[in-house]
Amino acid sequence: MAPLEPSIAVQDSDPNAQLIDAFVVPTDTGSAVLIDADYERLDAVAGPFQIALYSRLPLSMGELAVIRARVEADLFAHAVRTAPEGRRWVLALLMGLLEVGVVGVLLAFLFLNREPIHAVVAWAAPLGFVPGVLHAWRAVARRRAGGSARATLEVGELLPTTAVGRDGDSLARLRDLWRFADQPNEPRDLMRLERAARIRVRWPAAARFYRALAAAPDASTPAGRLAWLRARVRRRGAAPQPLTYLEARSQ
Repeated sequence: MAPLEPSIAVQDSDPNAQLIDAFVVPTDTGSAVLIDADYERLDAVAGPFQIALYSRLPLSMGELAVIRARVEADLFAHAVRTAPEGRRWVLALLMGLLEVGVVGVLLAFLFLNREPIHAVVAWAAPLGFVPGVLHAWRAVARRRAGGSARATLEVGELLPTTAVGRDGDSLARLRDLWRFADQPNEPRDLMRLERAARIRVRWPAAARFYRALAAAPDASTPAGRLAWLRARVRRRGAAPQPLTYLEARSQ
């Protein structure tokens, strides 16, 4: 495998910048760019953002410009979607506590004035307050993500220059993945790459990337009668999925 070399448009990272990692990874038809970043962990107040590129061959100025434009668009699109979350978390928390108190008073009243019909009411009444409590919980849990998104919209900046990726673990993962893909007399199949990323390289973002390309179901999707509900709850609290941009070129 050829050494990782920066192109003319790539330089050392800004010491004050927060890096967004971009990896040129192998596919069954050539290569692709995988953006592996959790936008909710970025703090625009702490400094500007910068793309850190990991590639075994240099990319052209045009390719770097396309990657930067798409990252910037997705970064601010995510901020727009997330900004409303947790904005009034104090009010939502107070309302949630009020609803819990109302449920407690209602259950105490039913317990002190026990009647056969009250058993049904005691089971059914709390269900009416579940949506409000869940809304309060989500507002409190997502207050930091919403605050970070609003900061990104107000002062967020993506630097025009691209930095060369220097993280040792990231370089090792990328080299191992390319080494597996370049094995002689072995087909470069997407699901073989997914398995290598998941088991051999231990790179979950790359594994999700290959599953998405192969249109295969995510192995982390829960099964069962309430799978759809658990999946919705998990997606709400989970980090955003890695973003992928295909390139029709060979590395």
